[in-house]
Amino acid sequence: MKYEDYNEDNFNEVQGLIMSAVPDGDPFNSSSIKNIRYQYNLDKSPPLIGFENINMFEAQRGYPLIVLVHKEDESISFYGRVGILDSLNGKEKSFLKKHFQGELEKME
Repeated sequence: MKYEDYNEDNFNEVQGLIMSAVPDGDPFNSSSIKNIRYQYNLDKSPPLIGFENINMFEAQRGYPLIVLVHKEDESISFYGRVGILDSLNGKEKSFLKKHFQGELEKME
């Protein structure tokens, strides 16, 4: 599926988390173009994994993001925006809380 094919009625917003964000390695590309790997559907065990090559300077491991997931095929997903959904369920809140507590402990 290409972005040109995107119809917002076919997608749901779900919470995601960036697992890795590395420059794409092409010396002719901007340093803000990164290959990101993210997990989404955080309330599932295990969460699903998505990959994308995007132009996003602020992409960093551990950043929360909102992922657009196809309503009929959860394997079709793409980056929506950085942030946390207002409508997290209990499992998603627990997942993010555990993640952020772990990140804070690493900083101590």
